[in-house]
Amino acid sequence: METKRFIGSDLRRLYDRIRRELGPDAVVIRTRSLMREGAAPLTEILAAAPQGPAALSLESQQTVLHSLLARLEAEPRPLTVGDLEDLAARDALEEAASPPPLAEPGPAPGLDPEWLAELIPGAPALEEPRVAPALQVPSRNSQEAPLPFEWPARPVLEIPPHVRPAPGEHTRQRESRPAMIDDLISAGLSPAAARIVFETASWETGNHRAVAATLEQRRVRYPDEGQTAIITIQGPVGAGKTTALVRMALDCLDAGREALLVAADTAHVGARAQVHAYAEATGITVADAFEPREVARIVARAGRGACVFVDVPAGQWQAPKSCHAPAFNYLALPAQWEARALEAALAPFTTASFAGSVLTFSDLVTDLSPVISATIESRLGIAFLSSGRDVSTGIGIADPLTLASGMFTIRTGETTDGRIAASA
Repeated sequence: METKRFIGSDLRRLYDRIRRELGPDAVVIRTRSLMREGAAPLTEILAAAPQGPAALSLESQQTVLHSLLARLEAEPRPLTVGDLEDLAARDALEEAASPPPLAEPGPAPGLDPEWLAELIPGAPALEEPRVAPALQVPSRNSQEAPLPFEWPARPVLEIPPHVRPAPGEHTRQRESRPAMIDDLISAGLSPAAARIVFETASWETGNHRAVAATLEQRRVRYPDEGQTAIITIQGPVGAGKTTALVRMALDCLDAGREALLVAADTAHVGARAQVHAYAEATGITVADAFEPREVARIVARAGRGACVFVDVPAGQWQAPKSCHAPAFNYLALPAQWEARALEAALAPFTTASFAGSVLTFSDLVTDLSPVISATIESRLGIAFLSSGRDVSTGIGIADPLTLASGMFTIRTGETTDGRIAASA
C-alpha cells in the first residue's frame, strides 16, 4: 500500500483532496500538526488508498504500530481492588486527623437585648448607656470674634514656553548619537545600511536586535493556498536562482500542492537541460516555453491552486500581460559576493517590483554582512534561504535574529558567526 502526504491549513480542502485522489475509502494512517515560526500551523495527513485484503507495506505497518503503542502508553493503568482499599484508608486517615468543626458562638450571658428583657418578667432593667460628655460649642451670641481662616500659600508653577525646533534640530539630535552607527559599520554593514538601521530601530537594546527588527519590518509576499500563481527567482548570472527555484518547487510539491517547472531561459546555454535534469531527479513535471505567450498558455492549463515555477534568464523579467495569474518575483542575492560586486549587479533591478529576496550560497561564507547590507538597502524582506548542494533538502526559512546575531558578539558571553545561517 503506497502512502501519500497531504499538507495544508484547511481540513475540509485536505479531505476533499484525499477523497479526490485516493477515493472515498481512503485510509488515514496518521495526522499531526506542523508548527511554523511567524505563521499559522499546518496539518499533515498521511493517507493511503485501499487495496482490498492485501497487506500493508512495511513502512505503513511501522507507522500504525507506533501510533497504537503511543496510545497504549498514554492510557492510565486500570485501578485494582488494592488501589481502591488504599484510597479508602487514606481518606479515613485524613478525616481522623482533621480537627472537629468549631461551634458557632451564641449571645453573651447577661447581655439580653432590650426587646427580650421586656418579655421576661422580673428581668433587671437595662442600665442607661454611658455617653461621653459633649464638647462645649461656643454660642453664636459670643462677643469674641472667630479666628480668621488663612489659606495655605501654594508655589507658583513656572510653565516653560513651547519653542518650535529649528529645521536642522532633528538632524543634529540624530547626529549626536553616532555610536550605534559606528558599531554597525565596524561590524561590516555599509554606511547606508547602518543609517537605515539607526533610523528604523534605534530604540533596540542591542545592535543585533536592531538589525533583526529592521529585517522583520520588511514585508514579504507569498502565494495563498488555492491560488494559481507564477513564481520566479530573478537575479544576475551565477546567483544560484535556478537551484533555489527547484528547491521551492520541491517544498511546494511536498506540501501537497501542484507544482510545475517551466524552462524559459533562452539566453543561457544548457539552462533547459539543467531544469530537465532537476525535474527528472525530483519527479516534478516540467514544460518548455520559448516565448512569453507559451508561459501564459501553460499557466492557463494548470490546475486551480497550482504553483508554476518559471526559470527565467538573467536580469529582470515580467510576466506576460495575457496571463491573469498573479506573479511572485523574488530577487536572488548571492552571499559569497563582495559588496561592490553586489551593488553593481543589483543596480539594473527595480527592487520595488519584487515580493522578497532569497539569500543563496549562504553556506560558503562566514560573513553575511555584505549581503545583509544589500538586503537592507534594497528595502526587501528575506523570504527564503538557499544553501548546500543537495537540492532534495528544500528551501530554508530565514530567521532575521539568527542572521543578525552572526555579525556581532552577544554580551551574554555567547559568540556566533555567519555559519549559523547555514542551519537556519
